[in-house]
Amino acid sequence: MNFRIHILSAFLLALSVSPAVTARAEQQLVAVILPGDLPRYGEAHAAFLKILENGGYGEDKVKVFVQKPNADRMSILNSLRRASSAGAELLITYGGAATDGAAQEAKKSVVLFADVYDPVGLEIVNTLGAPGVNRSGASSMTPMAPLIEALAAIVPGKKIGVLYSGDDKDSVLQVQELQVLGEKLGFSLLKQDVGTPQEAAGAVGKLAGKADVLFLSNGLMIGATTPELLALAAAKKLPVISQIPGLAEQGALINLEADPEEQGKLLAVHTLQVLGGQKAFILPVRSPKKIALVINLKTAGALGLSVPPKTLAAATRVVR
Repeated sequence: MNFRIHILSAFLLALSVSPAVTARAEQQLVAVILPGDLPRYGEAHAAFLKILENGGYGEDKVKVFVQKPNADRMSILNSLRRASSAGAELLITYGGAATDGAAQEAKKSVVLFADVYDPVGLEIVNTLGAPGVNRSGASSMTPMAPLIEALAAIVPGKKIGVLYSGDDKDSVLQVQELQVLGEKLGFSLLKQDVGTPQEAAGAVGKLAGKADVLFLSNGLMIGATTPELLALAAAKKLPVISQIPGLAEQGALINLEADPEEQGKLLAVHTLQVLGGQKAFILPVRSPKKIALVINLKTAGALGLSVPPKTLAAATRVVR
């Protein structure tokens, strides 16, 4: 008799559990690190969430825990530690700084990334084709040659002032690539290592009298202060080139960029695969397919520069 009572009690208890509680128990926790509040990260993340939901992983299946640390490394590390404390089963990181931090501080976690310029150079993965570690995602590396070739056709000078962050490895690797290419094409680099927005602003003033053009590297801290840097460069009549998405529309002369929306979509495909049971270490890093060379004719006119028809024809987009 007692046995029957226990069975009945268990049955009634099961019926009393609400569907909402059951759904929450089945949710997988995914932590997202969106540092520096960069617009391109926001655009990529919106695309990521859309693909995730379309793939059957909406709010009923996945709880997305988003953190938006400041651009400094300590803020990023604190966010990573909070994600770990929350029991996140998967880390999603945007940009080289956050991904490098995750690789160093969350070695046991699965990390999927987007908008990392050089995942191999950062030692985040062993190779693009075979990561060999529990990390993979989407690289934002674009061939720098079209950017510098367009520069050579528009700006007569051969001195490139460079802003980069020595603490941001992705930024350093990008400048190293620019150095090699610049030497081949006859450009010299005037490099300024900046660690704060104030230092970056001061560096623009220092370079204005020496450099013929200003290159803004893809560092997180620099990306977080681009409106101010572009305004300062415009006041100094210093043309700006970059690979940071969206800068030509903001006033840069030439930009070569990987599409942020595509970065989010590529990241989402990886995430669907991992949530479906695949291992990150066998998923190849995806490279960008949508790459745009953007030229701002309004900026060229304001600086008294002319754009040859051949160079203009090579542009993916033109800001008029």
